[in-house]
Amino acid sequence: MLLLLNSLLIFLLISCDVQDKPQTINFEYKHNQRHSERTVDFIRHNVKVEPNIADEDLDSNMSVRILVPLDLPMYVNYKNFKKDHPDIYYEYGTSDTFIITTHSPDSLTVNIPVSVNPNYPVQEIETIDNETTECTENCIVDNSTIVDNVTFSDNATWSDNFTRGVTTTQTQKTNWRNFWDNLSISDNWSYISVGHIDNVTHFCDNSSIVTQIITQIQNDNITNWNSNCNQMNWITGGCGAGLSIELSVKQSGTGDCACNRINDNTTTIRPAITNRNWGGIGITCGASSQSLEVILKR
Repeated sequence: MLLLLNSLLIFLLISCDVQDKPQTINFEYKHNQRHSERTVDFIRHNVKVEPNIADEDLDSNMSVRILVPLDLPMYVNYKNFKKDHPDIYYEYGTSDTFIITTHSPDSLTVNIPVSVNPNYPVQEIETIDNETTECTENCIVDNSTIVDNVTFSDNATWSDNFTRGVTTTQTQKTNWRNFWDNLSISDNWSYISVGHIDNVTHFCDNSSIVTQIITQIQNDNITNWNSNCNQMNWITGGCGAGLSIELSVKQSGTGDCACNRINDNTTTIRPAITNRNWGGIGITCGASSQSLEVILKR
């Protein structure tokens, strides 16, 4: 492909019918793409041979064969269309006037200057405090999360796989305990998310609440503590031999040892318990096998 400074070339491959005095002639429009074009973005390329001679879309080979008159001044209007707005042309251009005669060579090269449609819709970019970002709500960008225009980087993650009806192992209990013990309040954790390893949908970005959650678990406080963050009730407490974290839309009937139903929209993680009810999403006792995750950011 050939880059031509905001222009493209068309090759007119002329095919003359055998006649004593031909009045029309076939020519093939062959589109020479530029390096700047990403073909996956474009769904249609259109050419109009003017004045009012032909209106055709290019085929998959980026060409089209058109019957045109001889000895008539003509020019080509070109437009292309992209996937995001298929009814609005993106680029456009018009060639200089040319004439095909019986004495024309077998091929002609015509240059079409190409411009971008100034009225083509573009994605709005929001500028905040002289910094520009296209992502403004719970977006993942370069392994970082943007929540309310504040960027957090992954710093500490716990995850584990749990099997329905199977008591957690001593290794799982130890890993859960070590994860919390190795955190430091002085690191200023300001974000926590809890849920499925591949779908962590609930989070709290209130730094004081996140700090209190860590403090409650590190201090082995088995008394239920709770606070509301992002319309969820965040709870820590003790059940069996170990501590847990729970979050729920319910304001009552919750707690570390509660068995919740799927409609309660509750998530509980308590791998240090001495029985098979290690928690889960929705159903928190006798839950189906799943992978759970806790992520802390700052």
